[in-house]
Amino acid sequence: MFSTDPITGASRHIGAHAIHVNANDIAVAGAVPVWFLCTILVPPGTNESELRGIMKEVNKEARKLAITVIGGHTEATYDLRHPIIAGFMVGESKSGTYLTAEGAHEGDTLLMTKTAGIEGTAVLAADHSRLLKQKGVDDRTIGRALRFSNRISVVREAVIASKTKGVTAMHDPTEGGVLNGLWELAEASGRGIIVESDKIPVAPETRTISDALKLDPLKLLGSGSLVIAVAAPRKDAVLERLNENRIRVTEIGRLTRNSKGRLANKGSIQRRLTAVYRDELYRI
Repeated sequence: MFSTDPITGASRHIGAHAIHVNANDIAVAGAVPVWFLCTILVPPGTNESELRGIMKEVNKEARKLAITVIGGHTEATYDLRHPIIAGFMVGESKSGTYLTAEGAHEGDTLLMTKTAGIEGTAVLAADHSRLLKQKGVDDRTIGRALRFSNRISVVREAVIASKTKGVTAMHDPTEGGVLNGLWELAEASGRGIIVESDKIPVAPETRTISDALKLDPLKLLGSGSLVIAVAAPRKDAVLERLNENRIRVTEIGRLTRNSKGRLANKGSIQRRLTAVYRDELYRI
């Protein structure tokens, strides 16, 4: 199984982000990430120590997941403001089977691990700390938000969920946040969807930073959260399995017939759920 993803929205900790975002893509299919390659593009004149720092981070995070870095490429590229890394992950399915977003069924319950906008929160704290301070966000909040980079991996919860009977599909929200991830799941499976927006958990740090910058946390870069579609009769078993492993999980909606449309409820207000074409991160 193969996956590739670039890191373009962040300028710091891009090595760690590349490992986890690509490993997540493998894990949500029910496979295990094993080998990693990357291409790094840097502005001309970039100090060699910066490049070494990126690769040191790649190696460190890869080791945490028992991933082997087997190669890559680096080159100086004009008109770049900061380094960009594109990762390529190879995974294995030991059972010979895998999950896809297309596998979600009408009537499935939708679960979500952790909180919305995890990666976006970490990126904003790392790349825009000065702006956040100008907007009144205190140092302690920024410090806690920086540590959200440690929450970006969903490999552990994806492995647990994929081994639990009743799970039909998984998806890791990235650009466009959890709302876009839910729309993508409905689109891929050809289902309608009802999302209970008020039930989607948002961490206090994410809420504070989003409010300060006037961003919607539900449309903010969402790596770190896993969306799970599970047959309704098996919902409690999946919740119990994740809770046993101390993984926060919340029921946030359900899939319906395609003819019923894609809807997001917020209190008494119901709106159409549509694709998010621009992540909130790029509004800064």
